[in-house]
Amino acid sequence: MTPLIRPLQPEEMPALVALHAASFAALATAAYPPELVPAYTAMLNAPDYAPEVLASDLWVAEGAGTLLGSAGWGSQEGEVARIRKVFVHPDAARQGLATRLVRAAEDRARTAGHRRFVLRAYLGAVPFYESLGYVADRPGERPLGGGLSMPVLFMRKG
Repeated sequence: MTPLIRPLQPEEMPALVALHAASFAALATAAYPPELVPAYTAMLNAPDYAPEVLASDLWVAEGAGTLLGSAGWGSQEGEVARIRKVFVHPDAARQGLATRLVRAAEDRARTAGHRRFVLRAYLGAVPFYESLGYVADRPGERPLGGGLSMPVLFMRKG
């Protein structure tokens, strides 16, 4: 059955946080030291995470009543949209779901008048974004709290 892609509902934030934590933990094993996983999970559970997520146009993929993935966008200056919160549960990975979610977010952003896209890629996801036409812009850091951060790559398209 093909997962349904639909807007996130505010009451689904606990399920979304669990999805993001599971997705990051699976990605982190290949790209980051294991000690970053608890810091990342703590960031997801911080009081400011839910309002920040809900301020975006975030949609989720749902299958059999379970959240399987997410992706959204937020407006930047000019015609630029930031693609954000792209996560797929490890059990649903490598099935084209992330591609569907990112393309859907880009389509919604285009409908709103945005023609260029930027994102902050976790290192393990760089090849995926390159396959969608994103190119490296500059390296950066993602603060996690507690004095920890992780390297990321800022990318652009269009």
